[in-house]
Amino acid sequence: MDIDKLKQYFQHILNILYPSIAAITLVSNYHIHPVLAENTRKGGIDWIVVVDTSASMRGVGGTKNIFTQVKNSISDFVNTARVGDSVTLYTFDQDVQLKTENITITKNEDRGKLKQIINALQANGIRTHTGKAVQAALTHSAKLNQRADTLGRTVSIVFLTDGLEDTRGINNPISIPSNTQLLQQQQCKPYVFFVSLGLKEHEKQLNDFANHPALCKKGQVLRDPGGAKLNQLAQSIRPVLVKPKLEIETPKNHNQTVAPGSMTQPFNIDGMSNVNTKVKVKLADPKQTGISLISPNQQQEINLAENQPTSIPIQLKIPENAQGGTKNIRLILTANDKSIAPISLDVPVTIQWLIDIQPKTIDFGEIQAGKNTNTQTLVVNSNQSGTANLQLQNHPQDITLITSSNISLNKGENKIPIQLQISNHSGEGEKSFNLVINPNNKDGISSGTKAKLTIFIPLYRKIIIWSILFILLLLIALIILCLIKRKTPWELLQDFRSRKNLEGELEIINPLPRTSEEQFISLTQLQLNRVILSELITAFSSTDNDAELTTIWRLGKKKVYLNLLKGKIIINNQEITSTELYDNDTIEIGNITLKYYWNGNQRPFEQNPGEINF
Repeated sequence: MDIDKLKQYFQHILNILYPSIAAITLVSNYHIHPVLAENTRKGGIDWIVVVDTSASMRGVGGTKNIFTQVKNSISDFVNTARVGDSVTLYTFDQDVQLKTENITITKNEDRGKLKQIINALQANGIRTHTGKAVQAALTHSAKLNQRADTLGRTVSIVFLTDGLEDTRGINNPISIPSNTQLLQQQQCKPYVFFVSLGLKEHEKQLNDFANHPALCKKGQVLRDPGGAKLNQLAQSIRPVLVKPKLEIETPKNHNQTVAPGSMTQPFNIDGMSNVNTKVKVKLADPKQTGISLISPNQQQEINLAENQPTSIPIQLKIPENAQGGTKNIRLILTANDKSIAPISLDVPVTIQWLIDIQPKTIDFGEIQAGKNTNTQTLVVNSNQSGTANLQLQNHPQDITLITSSNISLNKGENKIPIQLQISNHSGEGEKSFNLVINPNNKDGISSGTKAKLTIFIPLYRKIIIWSILFILLLLIALIILCLIKRKTPWELLQDFRSRKNLEGELEIINPLPRTSEEQFISLTQLQLNRVILSELITAFSSTDNDAELTTIWRLGKKKVYLNLLKGKIIINNQEITSTELYDNDTIEIGNITLKYYWNGNQRPFEQNPGEINF
């Protein structure tokens, strides 16, 4: 390869590499070491130099010794590095070694430190593990692109090797093609240059890797057999003229949820240029969302200083009829200098999912307990399509929804049939509750309507219910009464049947009956509420006197009365025609004398024996 051809090839690299000196990516939320952030100047290049230190580089095996020339070329490269550039140096043979990391060029002492490291390099390795070297360089490139000051910087990886990859005897070697996944993660950020120095052999895998789509045409293989033109490496790769270019990016996690008809909260985008210029911000709306730019005014000019990110506050207006969901709007930065190409950025904006329900009040009318309501229709207007959940809120437990709770909504008007089921055990009266639709989307807003209905119970069911309640009350009362009386229900029934029967006992004093069994007559055992004495006592048949015994309930108490039928009656030495009988009363009817007994039924104010009245 002659010198002129090599110069032309390197000049081609210049045209590819240098327009990206101001890197596109801004990552503002990552933490980096403070010294690295302070010492790395915006707009510089981060060089990752990877040198083959296998023994073949110094002529072992019959090849040309080019290692001293390689080290001199890298030292010359360091001499031409600009203030703000950084240099990382790797060597590789059977393994990869990091010799120095991110030394930033701020003064000549930094260059001297780097050249000392380069001069101390030795080429004694027995293998060429190129795949592992590629992995190490790309991993370090990813780390560099995660810094807070990555905007305006370019990562350039330069490999110098003289032959084929040789991984014999290496356990689990890393192949060159296996690093393509790392490339995809880089998002087109690094430039990669493979400088192939072999006189006879060239690793063709490097060509495939350099041309991989994930490198976005930023990869090149430079052939320089024997390293004849290595002294021109730095001057050829580093561009000498910066092409004016704009950069733009927004911070992460800025996406907002905005209601239709409102404005977004102001958010910042970062604009930068590698030359001093003025720019305007415009909004493109290719999908005709109706979103408009409020701030900055599209005629407002914004100054961008060379390689200095400038925050530009953005505020958007959302139209009233905007469709819900996440929309990408495009912001375009246009420089006054027509030689600088415009640059655009897609910014996501999430518009709230709004639902409106009509009517605002719905009446299901009168409905019998245990029946279903008539079907009513809700008209639901939605500003986007999706699924939602229909619920009853603040409702009695005896009202349930028959309609499916999962509903699908289309953008625009939707008609949703609603039918309710009333429990068979519902009570009468008006019931009020809410019908609510909840979008199955965290950005959606619920909407509801008031609902009411009146539950009634038919007359026959009321009769049955009250009858059951009455019977229950009677049973409760009966249980209580049994407990108080200490009697069984059957015994209480017998008491009830005999409540009007005569109580007590008559003793025939005169004339005495022939047998003692005939002397006492139990009125209780007669189970009668009226008896005529002449029918009860045979002695009355020889007299012209007669009376009857009856019962009367007065003030809740049973009383036994003796009523004169004919003749004369003397009670306790007093003649009467009708009187209440008490325990131990003496009855005289003609020549017949009787004694009445009713234990516990004492005559009121009866004096105790021996008591004297004054």
